[in-house]
Amino acid sequence: MELLAMKNINKKIKRNHVLKDITFSLEEGHIIGLVGGNGAGKTTLMKVILGLSNYQSGQFKKHPSSNHNDIGALIESPGLYPFLTGYDNMKLIDEDPDNKNINLIIKELKMEKFIHTKVKTYSLGMKQKLGIALAFLNHPQLVILDEPMNGLDPKAVKNVREAIISLREQGVTFLISSHILSELVKVTDSILIIDDGEIIKETTMDELNQSGESDLENVLLNIIDRKEEA
Repeated sequence: MELLAMKNINKKIKRNHVLKDITFSLEEGHIIGLVGGNGAGKTTLMKVILGLSNYQSGQFKKHPSSNHNDIGALIESPGLYPFLTGYDNMKLIDEDPDNKNINLIIKELKMEKFIHTKVKTYSLGMKQKLGIALAFLNHPQLVILDEPMNGLDPKAVKNVREAIISLREQGVTFLISSHILSELVKVTDSILIIDDGEIIKETTMDELNQSGESDLENVLLNIIDRKEEA
């Protein structure tokens, strides 16, 4: 099932054309990676999908069963209440009166050691994990994560990766941006490469694996470099 589709989406900020004819779709149960350098348009595109930023032209269609309540997101840094515990931050938005889903997510992301302490004492990695946990709450159809691995140690990265794969197996769709390409290629089904506000290539992991290159990170970087040289 196609959750959403964008066709020729354009956005300008003053004279700056920040999104140029963006066209792609998101299928149910797929993990899509969004790759690009700083200022390429990744975060702006995610904000448009979430309705946090407008666009001037193009078509944006969502499946009738999909709405903003079915989307979990972590954009830039998580918005947290520092004088509440992590658990209480989660309870504020949890729609399950028994909090069963909270406890499942805490266990899956290995947050038991710090979830009942106040957020003001958290490290960057703990805050990031909590932000990801909040995005996973309430059984979303679509999860949008902007640089989710920022501040995470290798063990936490593995926890998050396993949780993403587990949710994908339950039919959840993901759009994930990351500059850690070596980690992104471990979970994605397909990759959108964006540069200067334009999607310059859409490729699947199968296509990348058939490229003959052992280092998929270099393959992606070479695609971006060729666009910049053109």
